[in-house]
Amino acid sequence: MLYYKSITFNLFYIFVVSFISVPYTNGNSINEYRKMFPKLGENVTLKCEFNNMINSTVFWNIHHKELPGRAKILKNGNLFISSFNTTDAGIYICDRAAGNETSIEFELISKSIPGSLLDVKVIPYSVLILITWREIENNDTYPVKYITIRYRIVDGGYASNSWNVLKVNPSKVQKEIYSLRPNTHYKIQLSVSNEIGEGAITELTTKTLNDLTETELEKHLLEGIDTFDTRAWTFAVIVIMSTFSIFGIALCCLFIKDPRMQKSTVKYMVHRDNCI
Repeated sequence: MLYYKSITFNLFYIFVVSFISVPYTNGNSINEYRKMFPKLGENVTLKCEFNNMINSTVFWNIHHKELPGRAKILKNGNLFISSFNTTDAGIYICDRAAGNETSIEFELISKSIPGSLLDVKVIPYSVLILITWREIENNDTYPVKYITIRYRIVDGGYASNSWNVLKVNPSKVQKEIYSLRPNTHYKIQLSVSNEIGEGAITELTTKTLNDLTETELEKHLLEGIDTFDTRAWTFAVIVIMSTFSIFGIALCCLFIKDPRMQKSTVKYMVHRDNCI
């Protein structure tokens, strides 16, 4: 009795394991599913791994679309797609041309870089620039990691070949750039990056304003201070102080020598004592 129960249990176990191990089926065909993430522009080969396959016994198709014009079935039955692009994405199915054989499904999902920022606007001031753009719509598969802003001076006398680079959180929709030169042309580049790479670059040129703000006014008032000769300033101070000293000495001498000033002073002191 125990022997029969053991056999029954083993048969039940084998049945359950076999049921769980059977892959997805479509009609009478057994499908194997594979997901691939090719990069844009790269060549892709889909391997239809049946034994002793030649292209005459293989049938390739894609759900709801025709095979791309750049797709070619090789002699070994594999499918070759040159210069993969976003229009090639989809589910490719490899089948034997005859009958109920195992089929293989390949889902191609393109690894794409982000597009350019939309509605980019630059508002220049005298010593800063405000840059605004439309909020980024994130791709769930490859979300944006950061926004890159590059800027440099392009005016002749101050032109620079090196870029100043800023990394901005993708949740932001504006960025201010400070400490710029007034009345100066700047070239600005903006791009969006994800884990695949950097997207298209948006390039603009703007010119800061020439308004005299308090900061600029202070700059103009202090203009030339670095080249000012302190010896001239010292000499001027000495001359002024000497003039005041001579004037004070002369006044003291006049007070001592003039008796009228002495009498007047004595009368004033007596009158003050009487009042007290």
